[in-house]
Amino acid sequence: MSTTTGRAPSGAPSVDELGELEQERRFLLRSLDDLEREHDAGDVDPADYTALKDGYTARAAAVLRAIEAGRSALPPKAPVRWGRVALVSLASIVIAVLAGVGLAKAVGQRTPSDSATGSISASTNTKLAEARALLGTNQVESLKRYVDVLKVEPDNREALAYRGWLLVQLGVNNNRPDFVTQGRSSIDQAVKSAATYADARFFAGWVKYRLDKDAVGALSDWDVFLANNPPAELKAAVAALYAEAKASTGTPAPATTVG
Repeated sequence: MSTTTGRAPSGAPSVDELGELEQERRFLLRSLDDLEREHDAGDVDPADYTALKDGYTARAAAVLRAIEAGRSALPPKAPVRWGRVALVSLASIVIAVLAGVGLAKAVGQRTPSDSATGSISASTNTKLAEARALLGTNQVESLKRYVDVLKVEPDNREALAYRGWLLVQLGVNNNRPDFVTQGRSSIDQAVKSAATYADARFFAGWVKYRLDKDAVGALSDWDVFLANNPPAELKAAVAALYAEAKASTGTPAPATTVG
């Protein structure tokens, strides 16, 4: 029997895990802001800027989705009974260490929940929650969990999209074109499985813009991304990338496009 406490239903993040995700969200958005300032000041190499911005933005997408899933799974607040109001304090939140964890160091690390058992649905939801949580710190283990999900649900849109994104990043960073090819195929499957799934459309646009130099195709995907209610903070994070692609076509992006 598992000894884990505080787990929300259906594998969604627990209250304490939500706190950690909020910390990561703030870290990523702050990092994006800092990166933009360094770029504007000419203090960061263009190639490093592109790699860091894309990585931070993708991680922010996963974190924001995980936060949304966790919040929706929380029980509704009980009505306040005046005269019986008590102060409730939450357990201290351990801040996740986000920097300096490479893919090579990540290989072979497991989490205690790997041995958890349960129904197929519960197992799938748990694997998805674990995959999201690991995106920022252990991409190899995150990829493994998305692959596990696809063994049970071959058309799971999130697993297809994020497996593809992780494979593309792994391929680009390690000169493995075969990984890039597999990743692109997985992202394309996600788009075919769920044409309006915002995350898949963001990744599809990134591949077209960064790898194919196809700004028009990228903007087509990102227009679908923007039209399908992505988190507001992620929307803002994508704004500069969208504007860059738009400008490369000779048409400056209006401010309201991504606001």
